[in-house]
Amino acid sequence: MIIKNNTPIEIYQVKGRAIHVKREDLCVLPPGPPFSKCRGLFAKLSTLKATGTKVIGYVETPISMAGWGVACLAKQLDMKAVIFEPQYAGEHPATFDAHKKMWNQFEPDILPVKAGRTCVNVYICTKVLHAKYGSDAVMLPTGIPFEETVNETAKEWQRTVRRFQPDATVICVGSGTICAGVLKGMTKDNGKLIGIMAYSKNKKKKIKTIWRKAGKYQTGFFAAGIDFVLIDPKWEYTEQCESPCPFPCHSYYDLKAWQWLVENIDSMPNNILFWNIGSEHGLL
Repeated sequence: MIIKNNTPIEIYQVKGRAIHVKREDLCVLPPGPPFSKCRGLFAKLSTLKATGTKVIGYVETPISMAGWGVACLAKQLDMKAVIFEPQYAGEHPATFDAHKKMWNQFEPDILPVKAGRTCVNVYICTKVLHAKYGSDAVMLPTGIPFEETVNETAKEWQRTVRRFQPDATVICVGSGTICAGVLKGMTKDNGKLIGIMAYSKNKKKKIKTIWRKAGKYQTGFFAAGIDFVLIDPKWEYTEQCESPCPFPCHSYYDLKAWQWLVENIDSMPNNILFWNIGSEHGLL
């Protein structure tokens, strides 16, 4: 098994405060990506294989590690991965080239696609995938936002709070899938959940999406009773954070949340948990 449960909790000092850091970037053993969405991706691909799927496709984006995860886990499961590689005319994040090197070691088929709107590219590439590999080939959704990822993250949260009970948990929010997993696993006795958006989008819509993915209701008769807030520091998707960090962190995602935590540490409660989803360790 390439996926590791009970990832470590490390302690770091910030302005005289002890911050517990959940190293979920370590949930995948090398040479897999340091990226906790692989928990659900592995479960999803295992199900697809069991139902007869042999080929999976994915349209990569500039800073995501999803393509790396797809290529790695497909190889592990003896499936064919097809990565659609956007062709950028100008500058693009250095992480993209680094990730591509990681794809190659798992021998996926890599097909070029003109860089453009992701939703349009997914439509175009799905047609290419089916024409080239057959109608049984499955195109995975952008951001790999699987229910399996929510469920597997919820299980890891429950394993974690047996070891450390936080008053507040800070987590980066991209698609919101991992945040939804933590929220699903939480009870009202697990403290406050603070999501920090890695890039600016419709905040109200994102909050509703996270509650829905978690399978919980924000208000009403079935209210979960959990204190969850979402904060938008107004980052751009391809904007890189350069704040110092004492542990491996992802400069386009988790580091933005870590910067927020450091800047707001004085207003935080006693026992703080930082849920580190991914890192760029060994890439750049």
